[in-house]
Amino acid sequence: MTQNRKQKTKEERDQEIKFNKHCGTRLRNIRCKNGYSQTNIADELNVSFQQIQKYEKGFNGLTYEKSCKLAKFFNVDVNYFADGFNLDNYTSNLKYEDRFPEINRCNQVRNERLYPNPNSYGDVSDHLNNISNEEILKIGQ
Repeated sequence: MTQNRKQKTKEERDQEIKFNKHCGTRLRNIRCKNGYSQTNIADELNVSFQQIQKYEKGFNGLTYEKSCKLAKFFNVDVNYFADGFNLDNYTSNLKYEDRFPEINRCNQVRNERLYPNPNSYGDVSDHLNNISNEEILKIGQ
């Protein structure tokens, strides 16, 4: 017996993606704020760290069960992940500045060399002239 599943329209899929990205950003923010890696969270949910990456990027949506486990783990309300999302017009109140950066020194050095950050005021930039290309490549390996 086959099931007749209603195919989602493009608009419904776009709305779902917007919601998943919002929830993923909230997950990433609380994870970074508390100092956990994706692997730590993956172990807690009994999934792979790649699955956590997919949640954070909005490629996959969090199930209610996983949301409850994460809320308990981070000691927040289960609605934390959806807070700030308007379901009437499918918009998020999160801005680019609201996203916590994932600090990885190797990527920061490599990216700073190609795209200098005007806000760093010498944190990394001052040392870049002293690092050779070979050293940067070694750092990234």
